[in-house]
Amino acid sequence: MWTSFDDYIDALKAVAEPTRLRLTRLCARGELTVSELMRIIGQSQPRVSRHLKLLQDAGILESFREQHWVFYRLTRDGAQQALIQRILDGVPSEDEQMRLDAARLDELQAARAKLSESFVETEVPDWLKLHEYHGDAARFETAVHEALGDKPVGHLLDIATGTGRMLKLAGPLAASGVGIDLSKKMVMVARTVLAEAGLAHLTVRQEDMYQMRFPARHFDTVTIDQVLYFADNPDALIKEATRVLKPGGRLLLVAFTQSQTATQAPAVGIEISEIRGWIEDAGLAIQTTNILPGDALDISLLVSEKTKERA
Repeated sequence: MWTSFDDYIDALKAVAEPTRLRLTRLCARGELTVSELMRIIGQSQPRVSRHLKLLQDAGILESFREQHWVFYRLTRDGAQQALIQRILDGVPSEDEQMRLDAARLDELQAARAKLSESFVETEVPDWLKLHEYHGDAARFETAVHEALGDKPVGHLLDIATGTGRMLKLAGPLAASGVGIDLSKKMVMVARTVLAEAGLAHLTVRQEDMYQMRFPARHFDTVTIDQVLYFADNPDALIKEATRVLKPGGRLLLVAFTQSQTATQAPAVGIEISEIRGWIEDAGLAIQTTNILPGDALDISLLVSEKTKERA
């Protein structure tokens, strides 16, 4: 939130310039690098960087570094975002320059999507094979919404986001959110998914799930979706998730668990009693457990709360 009348006026002045308004409109649709913005608006790197700095100084945009690139996006501050969105909603969509910018952004995002699809198809086929055990997508989406729908999701963290599946499902319930993954290619995939879904209030970062750079007590909700059987140390993962969770915040943990009926289940399921032990070890109190039966594996959704005593 702007802290003074002068700051508020400075923000309005910053966006009331043709190039900066174009940049703001583009960044409202997703995370973009300086080079991508240069390609869209057709200006030099020094000019684009200067405009971006002015917008960031005015509290309109924010940035983050990912290896050699710096990404820009609309601020996550709710009050500021609402004002900026009202300004953008008033921009004539049929303006020739606005239509050209939008077309170039569509082309850029289509190229991103093609790269993402190529990566998923050629480099992670074994991981994709597990999708056949996910069951009915609509049933799972309903289960996620039921698990999180009884209180505000607030600021969301999705750990090891992969293709961004959980962000896409839970993101519409959140005020803001971050997905993390150690693989920069999976980050690219998830970023494309969010852009296609129009979830510009969410972001994706490259991050080590065991040593996240977020401060303690930072998120209202944390999700871990189908990660435990890939994790070298599931116990440590859940404890790190608990560290960044606010007191009273919730962890939604989704995992394949051993089916009660299958005779030959794949070796990716975990005993639900083991998961419960990790959760309780981290100081979380299990609130609900929903098991979706499957032919080979069950899908278990466990919602836990960080108790005030362990905050």
